[in-house]
Amino acid sequence: MDIFYGPAFMVSLWATILLTLSMDLNTYLVALLVTLWATRLSLRIARKNWGKAEDPRYRAWRTAWSQHGKVYFVLRSYLQINLLQGLVVVVVGLPLVLAVVYGPTLNQSVLLLGVCIFFCGLIYESIADFQLDRFLARKKAGTEPATLMTTGLFRFSRRPNYFGESVIWWGFAVMTLSAPIGFLGLLSPLLITYILTKVTGPMLEAIFLEKYPDEYKTYMNKTSYLVPFPPKK
Repeated sequence: MDIFYGPAFMVSLWATILLTLSMDLNTYLVALLVTLWATRLSLRIARKNWGKAEDPRYRAWRTAWSQHGKVYFVLRSYLQINLLQGLVVVVVGLPLVLAVVYGPTLNQSVLLLGVCIFFCGLIYESIADFQLDRFLARKKAGTEPATLMTTGLFRFSRRPNYFGESVIWWGFAVMTLSAPIGFLGLLSPLLITYILTKVTGPMLEAIFLEKYPDEYKTYMNKTSYLVPFPPKK
């Protein structure tokens, strides 16, 4: 699901454009940016997870749900993994819907401001992912003595890639903010930020605390969770 999360937006948007015959440069610009974001994210996750064991988060769900019987497991999996993810794509993708419906009416200055915010988030997330991947590669090769990644962008935030992802969707929301009901697009980054700070993030934090209790507690005490700040002394 993580690998196909980005392409779900990309395929949905391009299919909508084709089915509605939306011939507008503003809409195409947003679609190209979605394609850039989705392609990078999907390839990175696929390369990182290919051939590895199941994600600990999904494994924890599988173990917990299986205790209630097969019917419960199948129903819960369908509702939470499939339908809920689909609903998330719909709400997060609201700026993309606005780009299709109101593309010709979008204010160019506001659109370009959103594009700039988008690229700030994309570059920030890409750098964070690159630094993390290099760190993990060194650990695998046995040349990295550090237990946790606490340098580079991770010195200022425990989840710099999450911060970049959040900024990307704030960028999409700003791109379509000038639409007649553009304020609805703000639900997208608000939901993404909530998921990253209250759902996905805490699950990963719990895994790190269990694996590296002392080191990660120290890291948590001096490093901001999402928004980059200078580390506390």
